Amino acid sequence: MASLQAIRQIVKSMKHTPIFEKCLQHIHVVSAGDGKIKCTMPVMEEHLNMNKTMHGGLTATLVDSVSSWAFATTKEAKFGVSIDINVTYLTAAKQGETITITSEVLKQGRTIGFANVDIHNEAGNLVATGRHTKFMASKAY
Repeated sequence: MASLQAIRQIVKSMKHTPIFEKCLQHIHVVSAGDGKIKCTMPVMEEHLNMNKTMHGGLTATLVDSVSSWAFATTKEAKFGVSIDINVTYLTAAKQGETITITSEVLKQGRTIGFANVDIHNEAGNLVATGRHTKFMASKAY
């Protein structure tokens, strides 16, 4: 099981990476453990689409990444590959807002895991909700 400190170290390493997850370099892990995680992140200009609201691709990335970190905090502490990601977009997040992202592992079996993710804006409105199903092949730690 990955600790809060271990999850924060994983997130911190993204600040210096050239890979795709660099778009999450401003995310902050508030709490993590027992298959649950809570993060915050400011919506910045680099996160916007042409309408000047948070890009849907970033929202899907948040569902993927934050739920993956939640899986790492379970007793099984496994990483894997995505089988299915579903995102429902409910309202827009705007530049300058700080969003809150929470994820909870619903079930983690021997090889398949399921998690929910909710993203709220500063007003507490649900911006998006998602489900993530992963094939869990290897131990995270």
